[in-house]
Amino acid sequence: MPRFVFDMVYGDDEDKRLAVRPEHREYAKGLAERGKLLAGGPFADGKGAQIVYEAADEAELDELIANDPYTKAGVLASTSVRQWEVVTGAWL
Repeated sequence: MPRFVFDMVYGDDEDKRLAVRPEHREYAKGLAERGKLLAGGPFADGKGAQIVYEAADEAELDELIANDPYTKAGVLASTSVRQWEVVTGAWL
């Protein structure tokens, strides 16, 4: 199944993002339990985060991202997605 790396940059409204964060983390936890989210978390500089998803295709990935509370709340300044071809590591 394809893996995708989703990078996000947080917007300027930190208070709004922090208010939404518990819901975002619960959503992420549910995706992890379903095997859709392999790893995720904020960058050490606090300016954004990265999530590694496993999805059947880009349409499923788009749905996962669209349903994320961060996306719905509009707290992300920018995002990028790239399909990742994993060739080595413990996930294999």
